[in-house]
Amino acid sequence: MSAMFATSKHMRRSILLISVLLSVNTALAAIPPDYVRLIDLPITVRVDTTDADVKAVYELVRHFYSTRPDSLYDNPYWNESEKKKYPEPYPARSMIFQSEDIIKSFPPLVLSIEKEKEYYCIRTLFYREGLEEPYKGSNPWAISRLYAKKVEIKKKKEVKENESDSTKKDNKEYRLFDPLQILTKDWRHERIGPIDYYFPFNFYFDRRAGNKMAQFCRGLRNKYGVPDVEPIEFYIARSVDEIAQIVGLDFVLGPTSGRSLTVNAQVFSALGNEWYPHEIVHVFFRDYKPHYILMEGVATYEGGSLKINFDSLVIKLAEFLKRNDTMTFQNFLDSPYLEGGTTFFYTIGGVLCKMADQKGGPTAVKALLEAGIDNEELYQKIESVLGIKRENVTEILRAKVKEYSGR
Repeated sequence: MSAMFATSKHMRRSILLISVLLSVNTALAAIPPDYVRLIDLPITVRVDTTDADVKAVYELVRHFYSTRPDSLYDNPYWNESEKKKYPEPYPARSMIFQSEDIIKSFPPLVLSIEKEKEYYCIRTLFYREGLEEPYKGSNPWAISRLYAKKVEIKKKKEVKENESDSTKKDNKEYRLFDPLQILTKDWRHERIGPIDYYFPFNFYFDRRAGNKMAQFCRGLRNKYGVPDVEPIEFYIARSVDEIAQIVGLDFVLGPTSGRSLTVNAQVFSALGNEWYPHEIVHVFFRDYKPHYILMEGVATYEGGSLKINFDSLVIKLAEFLKRNDTMTFQNFLDSPYLEGGTTFFYTIGGVLCKMADQKGGPTAVKALLEAGIDNEELYQKIESVLGIKRENVTEILRAKVKEYSGR
């Protein structure tokens, strides 16, 4: 999935909780940095704000959490070098701030601010007091870590004629840094084709699997004529917790087995191997902003899901539809999470993409992907590309699933 998570039943309950809590709360406003309404940011006794550097770092992170940390913009509290290198300098953002209102729903508590080599590490707990069942299990939402160190600030300063070098103000200030770049600094690296693989030191890298992935990239570009994306940063982890940890989340309520941060051309895999075509498809189709079912559909059609190929997924979908003979296409759109996951939702989107491919080849698939994000535009695009009227979509999709599955 593209910069998103595998969502469990428990996680969906937590997302519902956020909307419940916010029915009585005012959302954080997008306040210009020169007028910041600072949030209350409590600390534990482990945070020694009598230390000038710790106090400065605390104020830095307080300002960061007060200025829409969920939003991607030129945040003045982040270091310039990472903002120049990556469109999204904080990969954990979409994992922790799934709503602009997380700060209100799960107020942060700074657990510690302590020196780690040249950085200060800030650990923060996102927790809601007083939750009752059925939401009690949603605590904590996350435990995050950020890093900060002093950097040279390029700004003009007025210098008085009688001011000596010893009295000139220090041009260095604390700025935040991406945990991913720090925590994977000592990871091994292999470049194969357009992919830069990063993996732990004790991980056995399978070059044959890497070559297979690079060949998949070439085939995808040749088939669809999508723009080259190079390099693609591919991080291989061995568990969902390890993925979370390398982006700076010591704990998160909804860990993911795989995600792509398409604006950065980054792929994160918890499958412990070099093969993850689903997320690679997302990267190559990042210029398309289609309806969610098609965004995941094309990735599933070309790349399967997790370790299951598309043909096998269609068989599972056929079995599901047989058990649920009143299930409509609209039901899929209304409830993407079925039987504990999004597998069937992804696959029905893949079936639509295969139908387009059979009808008009890659050109038709790309035309289908031009569907807007709302359901009405989706139905209109299905009719214009596939020639299927809204009232016939369910019947024809069911017939195609039966055909593709051989059942």
